[in-house]
Amino acid sequence: MSSFKTVFGIDLRTLALFRIGLALMILVDLISRARDITAFYTDEGLLSRTASMALSSDYRLSLYWMNGSEWFVTLLFVISAFVAILLLIGYKSRTMAFISWIFLFSIVNRNSVIVTGGDVLLVIMCFWAILLPIGARFSIDSSLNRRYKTDENAVPDDHRYFSIVSVAVLLQVMYLYFFTALLKTSDDWQVTMDAAYYAVHIEQLATVFAIWMRGFPELLTFGTYFVWYLEIIAIFLVFSPIFHVQLRLFTLALLIVMHCAFFLSLHIVLFPFIDFMSLSLLIPGVCWDWLAKFNAKPKRRDIVIFYDEGCGFCKKTCLILRNFLLPDSVKIHPAQKNPDIYPIMEKENSWVLRDHQGGLHTHWNGVQYLFRVSLLFRPIGVVMGWKPLLGVGNRLYRWIADNRDMMGRITERFLPYNDQKDRAGYVENCVALGALYIVTYYNVSGIQQFHVKRPQHVSIPAKVLRIDQHWGMFAPSPLKFSLMPVIEGKTRGEDVVDVWSMSFEPPSRVIPELLSAEFKNYRWRKYFGRLHSNRNKKVLAGYGGYLCKQWNEGILTKNKQLASFTIEFERLRTMPNYRPRKPSTVKVWTHWCFKEYAKK
Repeated sequence: MSSFKTVFGIDLRTLALFRIGLALMILVDLISRARDITAFYTDEGLLSRTASMALSSDYRLSLYWMNGSEWFVTLLFVISAFVAILLLIGYKSRTMAFISWIFLFSIVNRNSVIVTGGDVLLVIMCFWAILLPIGARFSIDSSLNRRYKTDENAVPDDHRYFSIVSVAVLLQVMYLYFFTALLKTSDDWQVTMDAAYYAVHIEQLATVFAIWMRGFPELLTFGTYFVWYLEIIAIFLVFSPIFHVQLRLFTLALLIVMHCAFFLSLHIVLFPFIDFMSLSLLIPGVCWDWLAKFNAKPKRRDIVIFYDEGCGFCKKTCLILRNFLLPDSVKIHPAQKNPDIYPIMEKENSWVLRDHQGGLHTHWNGVQYLFRVSLLFRPIGVVMGWKPLLGVGNRLYRWIADNRDMMGRITERFLPYNDQKDRAGYVENCVALGALYIVTYYNVSGIQQFHVKRPQHVSIPAKVLRIDQHWGMFAPSPLKFSLMPVIEGKTRGEDVVDVWSMSFEPPSRVIPELLSAEFKNYRWRKYFGRLHSNRNKKVLAGYGGYLCKQWNEGILTKNKQLASFTIEFERLRTMPNYRPRKPSTVKVWTHWCFKEYAKK
């Protein structure tokens, strides 16, 4: 049993890293989406709320369906970002994870046409975060654990966490690799081993590195072997009770190498980083033990912080600074109990920090010193030491010192001591067990050769919670054709124009050497990939109407206004063994901006 707990347990410090990674991914995801906030998420864009709801399952939910105005969508983005920042610093961590999860599945459900595997994984990992003690270490929550109210120098000595939740979330992390390997059933993956060859020839995704890699066919064959076999055996290596730490770290390194290769070769942007975030849960506690020893150098370990005993705000500030900047063993004491320090505190109206050599620091200089000796935040400490910032910092410190009573009332209200749980309760374990059953059933039933039907009691809660999943990346085979959108339009004056690039020149049908650079970003690449195969008239008409508005909203003469256009795709089919590619043209949709141009 102890071996099982070791294999399926998670270090609480690892959960802190996972929380930080999750929050950062949410923030980066929001920033990337904000560039196209009107196009993808408002009624003025290419998919109205009505069309969005029609495309979605009956069991999907979204806050973005409440209002389609740009101001409302922007407000939701801002709230999402604020909650993610609170999650990042670990303020009411599980509550913030719950709110972030609601906002995440809402934005994913709002426009299903652009959903990627990374989006799905981010929502799923946020769901699991709700059940985990992600704020038990390196957080505002852990800084203000109730034990510090009576003993500010209590040191947590047990970082191990094991429960049904830990078992479930670790299996979830590895399901992505195992089940995507089972879905890769084509000869490209299992016989000819040329899946990597086809992948680097997908022009709309290929990077400069991928184009360069085409000159090394043997390396591409090796890459196919490497990816498929690693995805199959990774789950067994990670959960091996024999040489557990060594095999886990070795497998982690291989998975990181694989994702780095994906990132260098294909324009999939956030997906590898979201994978890194989920893989962080596999980091064993021995890594943190080693880092703790490295962190416990005298210049950090032997610092002593003195605060005003009657100031609750002061004590909480010291606890938070120690939690984020210093080893847990650093001592915090009331200045009133030290006859040498108390007069200095009274004279300076400041906290007092004694460094490992006995030197004393007060006011903002003390804050800057802590940042400067911190292992993680040293660069910030160096910047804080610049003279202009020192002046601003000292003025800020004096203002806070003069208003300690007010700051005390604020912290009493918003930063109370808490009973931070670092063990799973009955509710968390029951929910995790049910969710594990659902995601396991969902993944197994997605493998066609298993012939397992998916019952309603699995599919409905999975869709509501947005933990339904199908890890079909390049499965059963990589895409074997490249796509370039060609949108040829006509103005009222009968001029032929390029609507895709919003140019008055006729569109080019020659696929450029680096086609991937022609797309605005990876979500637009995903959108056009789906548009090519989508026959939903609401989706196609929505994009058509959006293009009409984009072209005609400017100050144009009547003859320059866009009248009609046709959406087509130039396709290049990738042939085996570097044989010449086969071109073709696929017509998808004809749209008119004015009724008089509609086909009779």
